[in-house]
Amino acid sequence: MKKKFLKNACIISALALSGCAQKYDTLPNTRVIQTCHTPIIAYEFGFLKDGEHNDLQISNTHIKDSVEKSLAQSGCFTQAQTDINIHKPYRLDIVYGSINTKNAQGGFFHSQTSDLLIFEIQLSFNKMDETRIAQGKSSLENTNEQYLKVFGQTSTLNNNQIQITLQNAINSAINEIARSFSHDKQQ
Repeated sequence: MKKKFLKNACIISALALSGCAQKYDTLPNTRVIQTCHTPIIAYEFGFLKDGEHNDLQISNTHIKDSVEKSLAQSGCFTQAQTDINIHKPYRLDIVYGSINTKNAQGGFFHSQTSDLLIFEIQLSFNKMDETRIAQGKSSLENTNEQYLKVFGQTSTLNNNQIQITLQNAINSAINEIARSFSHDKQQ
């Protein structure tokens, strides 16, 4: 009887511990706001480079494609070669960076692992004597706990979490620069 009680108590404790070990977090999405109904700014790509840190090894092509898509969604921007009715285009320079750190603490009975991701981007629109800069930053921390080195998981960032974090920073910068340009056109 005591063995059966002890066995059931251990099973219930193990289930309770494993249930507490996994934390489910939802990621907020920063969406591009359609600020303009027709393009008001023509741009051409200037330089595109990663900053001092690019821990995630994100390619320039991936960043360029994401920025291009978000600029189009805002409705305010068009690439220079596609619209000849807008005067001299702005040169768009992009600098970005990513930092990914991993941390582990604890021992055999209880340990905690965490992943921290920070992504930053700077968009600079330049035209003769005018420069407009917008910055976007997004971060994510994923923390998991383990009990008895058996229950729970170590922390890892999946590709979806990385893509959402990257897109949030880009969309934030696009929204900022679109508001800046559309505000000037309304005055």
